[in-house]
Amino acid sequence: MAADLRLSLVFVIAAMLGGCTPAVVQRVQDHGSGEERIELSKTAFFPNDDRAAAAAALATMFYTDGLTSTGPIQVAPLLGNRTPPANLRGEFTGIAYQLDRLAFVLPPTLDAVFAEVRAGRPVLVLQKVPDWRYAVVIGVEPVSNQVILRSGKEGRVYQPLGDFLSYWKGGDNWAMVISDGSRVPASATQASWIAVGEAATLANYPKLAEKNAYGAIERWPDQVVPWVALGNARYALKDWAGAQEAYLESLRLKAFNPVVRNNLALVLLERRCLDLAEDQVGQALTGETDAALKAEYEQTRLKISRYEGPSIYCPPPDDAAAPIEYEIAPLNPETPNANRVRRRAR
Repeated sequence: MAADLRLSLVFVIAAMLGGCTPAVVQRVQDHGSGEERIELSKTAFFPNDDRAAAAAALATMFYTDGLTSTGPIQVAPLLGNRTPPANLRGEFTGIAYQLDRLAFVLPPTLDAVFAEVRAGRPVLVLQKVPDWRYAVVIGVEPVSNQVILRSGKEGRVYQPLGDFLSYWKGGDNWAMVISDGSRVPASATQASWIAVGEAATLANYPKLAEKNAYGAIERWPDQVVPWVALGNARYALKDWAGAQEAYLESLRLKAFNPVVRNNLALVLLERRCLDLAEDQVGQALTGETDAALKAEYEQTRLKISRYEGPSIYCPPPDDAAAPIEYEIAPLNPETPNANRVRRRAR
């Protein structure tokens, strides 16, 4: 009996202690907002009676990113008339392509949202309040612990962080930013940003993929993958000389890369540099251990051997006497790293 009483007292005390534990209140500062108030006051605003209207929120993003002739009237016809509001987000990437922009879906964290706002980029979010609503995050207010949005008919909505998190969770924590490709989103990793460019190529927008690669090179100039991405985009554009230069720069950073050497062989085949093409695919086959990839390289070698057109002499890539044809484009001051290999060739 005494043991039972002691056990009961333990449970009562534990319950009392648990009931007295204060709730932890999240603050915007806990998610990287910083201590200072931020408001992107120059963000466009298109008031709309329908708080679930995606056209107004999406037009806000495009207009703010420099498409000043794009408003809800231009965006609305691009959206599916019968698409449920929450599903419209699946159409945003295609709409961005049509307007020469890239859509980047953020990691589903508040830190990612605030990182973009701190970098000066508004963020489109989906909320459930209780109906579906697309809103644009334009700032934070640390003192009052609120998120600042453009939403519905309100150009400045102060939403308590707890409410924002609850509404945003109802929208699957989905958030998106718009980019012309020249500036990588603050929350993007190299892999996630390059994936956006690859998707653009697959959707037949290789010029956007090239811009995506330029942005990646600016952010990660001494990394291999952005240069490979630039080569792939230019290959899709049939800019053979440009693709060659990008692949060569990637090989300068990492010489042992059979996949890139196979890609370079395909480019050299297009340029009718058959001797160099055979050399590159040979190096790819020698260095590759994956059976499936080796089979792919064998197909490249077969293409080279079956080519019936005229072959031309091409100087080796490191030949200082290479003709002016290797100067494939004028230097672009907006993308200095992307021109580094050309500048060195001069």
